[in-house]
Amino acid sequence: MKKTLFFSLFVALILVLGACSDKAGGSDDGSSLEGEFITVLTGGSSGVYFPLGGAMAKIYQEMGANANSQSTAASAANITTLNKGDAEVGFSMGDAAEDGYKGIDSFEEQGAQENVRSIASLYPNYLQIVATADSGIKTIEDLKDKSVAVGAPASGTEISAKRVLEAYGMSYDDINEDFLSFAEGVEGIKNGTIDAVVISSGLPNAGVMELQTTNDIVVVEIAEEKVLEMQENYPSFFPATVGADVYGLDADTPTIGVNNVLLTHSEVSDEVVYELTKGFFENLDTLKDTHNAAKDIDIKNALKNLPAPLHPGAKKYFDEQGISE
Repeated sequence: MKKTLFFSLFVALILVLGACSDKAGGSDDGSSLEGEFITVLTGGSSGVYFPLGGAMAKIYQEMGANANSQSTAASAANITTLNKGDAEVGFSMGDAAEDGYKGIDSFEEQGAQENVRSIASLYPNYLQIVATADSGIKTIEDLKDKSVAVGAPASGTEISAKRVLEAYGMSYDDINEDFLSFAEGVEGIKNGTIDAVVISSGLPNAGVMELQTTNDIVVVEIAEEKVLEMQENYPSFFPATVGADVYGLDADTPTIGVNNVLLTHSEVSDEVVYELTKGFFENLDTLKDTHNAAKDIDIKNALKNLPAPLHPGAKKYFDEQGISE
């Protein structure tokens, strides 16, 4: 009887200690998102968001979540979807996210997207205005009266396209704008219905590389002085360069850079966002294997130029890593 009593007390003690451990530190079995439903908003199939989002969904699945990635019209669509609480995490260009949070420019009608929260700054986007070498397009001014794929409606790319035209004293009145995704714009060039396509993505872009299999291309210069002028009104912009080696061109091409950001919304719990942030940065090798653009993601830059308030769950993770704004 004494042995039985001792065994019963021992088992009870183990159960109590186990329960205390769960309450104090959570499970250590890798199921840190167990039972959570996570939707990752990406972009079009030819952009960088699409493969990265797919890889993120798999990472979160391995962490126990019921996770999926969803192709979207990218930045603006992701911002409004997150603001409504219809997804948990998504990608955006920094300038579009800043506009959305403030409710300015293309977000004036919808109003400020005040529920959006930042998780991290990621890698830079490079604005690439691409045409075929035989199109005769070499400058922004050469786009006049041409059919230009400016990006999906209200996407970050489309917002940037309007701002570039404005910087050169032009507008949609000067071109024949088509609101097409990267892939649709590239296909339009192949079919002869589009003269140039505006793409904002990491380097290299899959659509541009696909176009190169059938055509010699040019990337149109956006002069550094114009970018610096634009920066006064749009702080997220900075001068950047598409290196000649990226697409095998004859020279480097000056253009606009803008950071991509990872967003969530205020109703996602601190615990979940902490795990989403941790899962992202602790699996960077997987993301870097997914697309070359992810090689520019550095946790040391994660809190630079955030377009909306940092979510407390993300802040907790960065505090643990010694990363501060």
